[in-house]
Amino acid sequence: MSATATPRTLLLVGDRFVGFAVQQDVLTVSQFIEEMRLGVYSWDSQPIRVRAGQGVTVDEWELVRGEALLLGLAERLDFDFRAPDLAGRGEAHKHRSCNTLIADLRRDGEDLFSATLRVHNDNELLIDHQTGEHVQGMVAVEAARQMFLAVSERYHASRYLDRSYYYVIESLNTDFENFLFPLDATIVYHTVRAELDNPDRLSFEAEISLHQAGRRASITTVSYTAFDSPVIEAKEHRRARSAVEHAVRTASPAATAAGAAAAARQPVLVGA
Repeated sequence: MSATATPRTLLLVGDRFVGFAVQQDVLTVSQFIEEMRLGVYSWDSQPIRVRAGQGVTVDEWELVRGEALLLGLAERLDFDFRAPDLAGRGEAHKHRSCNTLIADLRRDGEDLFSATLRVHNDNELLIDHQTGEHVQGMVAVEAARQMFLAVSERYHASRYLDRSYYYVIESLNTDFENFLFPLDATIVYHTVRAELDNPDRLSFEAEISLHQAGRRASITTVSYTAFDSPVIEAKEHRRARSAVEHAVRTASPAATAAGAAAAARQPVLVGA
């Protein structure tokens, strides 16, 4: 890159975020590769900083760099990409890494933790719903859920290495304050209450906020309990058995006929 020319910054996002690429200085991975092949960056010598937003994978980043090298653009393009340090499968409670939203988890204080948001192009929440320029709100909700799991698993449940915990949400509420876009964002976990003395039952309240571009995009308040797995699994199994027995009982011919007669006497309501 030239030491004297003023560099331009170009932001790359995953192809799933093509709606966001209407912004100046934003391109999807496929759009950028196509422009390089068409010679868009070959006619002048202005240096370009290429930075990755959300949805750009390591493989895609290597593909972009390889294409630039092949086309003789490597000297003009300054690539800056660091693979995220994802929360582990047992921390985020996700089997597929493309669905993990928490990266670079760290402890910033006694009751304060933070992480970077990482949204894979093939995340489960994007595959069947992604419109407009912003990232859908359910990503913020799921990021909050994964954040409290990761913080609890890494920094609290780890004190009882002989235990395996099952997490139960008692309440969860999210307020959305600003749009979230497919760029860098930070997740902050603030402990409101943590009861950790009884290894059979760890109880928590927390506030989890999502920040981007100097603004808070959302805040989630949550209360949850981590139960020793054998205890809650037995209770869950009993409740499941009860639900099955109820379903079988109400599906009997007599119960079905009674239900149909009752329904005939009531107006029919159709949900949205």
